[in-house]
Amino acid sequence: MNKLLSIETSAESCSVALSTGENTREKFELAPRRHAELILPMVRSLLAEAEWVLGQLDCIAFGRGPGSFTSLRIGIGVVQGLAWGADLPVAPVSSLAAVAQAALEQNPLPPGVQHVCVAMDARMQEVYTANFEVDGGGFVIPSGEERVCPPGDVGFEDAIRIHTDAASGICAAGNGFVIYQELEKLAGDARLYVADCWPRASAVSHLATRWLKHHKPLAAARAQPVYIRNQVAIKPG
Repeated sequence: MNKLLSIETSAESCSVALSTGENTREKFELAPRRHAELILPMVRSLLAEAEWVLGQLDCIAFGRGPGSFTSLRIGIGVVQGLAWGADLPVAPVSSLAAVAQAALEQNPLPPGVQHVCVAMDARMQEVYTANFEVDGGGFVIPSGEERVCPPGDVGFEDAIRIHTDAASGICAAGNGFVIYQELEKLAGDARLYVADCWPRASAVSHLATRWLKHHKPLAAARAQPVYIRNQVAIKPG
């Protein structure tokens, strides 16, 4: 899998990345409620810059959530349409893992940081959260289940079971740590705190490349969102 288009629309940010091997180009914009307006022009622009057409790609990777019901539906609808139209397979990536990966890639990693705790605002006084380990290659891997919960239920439990001084090995990432006072102490205890961190298509691309080394890509019809929250229609993002 050498040529990979990646799309991420699970949060207020909207981004598209085009990668081949070590080279990744990305269009990123923090643009709440503008995903439908931005996503296809971003795709066209990146393909034009690379002088590629859609049919030259090997796969389309996508952030599968959890996240905003509305923006996820827009992004995955585009992924399905592009993949069907060009007869391309797809590769799903956790949007929370993309936040964790972006935090590591955008910041110098202090020695000893081995875990990332992600908390992203889920509205309705809740956050999407998950814990990840950092492997030897600098990639994040899940160390627990993805959840939607009140901010006060977020914790470093997985790291605490492994490290005596748990906070020294933790990176806290995501806007949930800024929005909710219940998470301020947790963020302050972490070794690295990255508040302005969003799921990015470039991180989706890197995680998808790793995933594709061990898995076969999926048919376009299997590009499906993961919402976690059952009551997704109460308050669209």
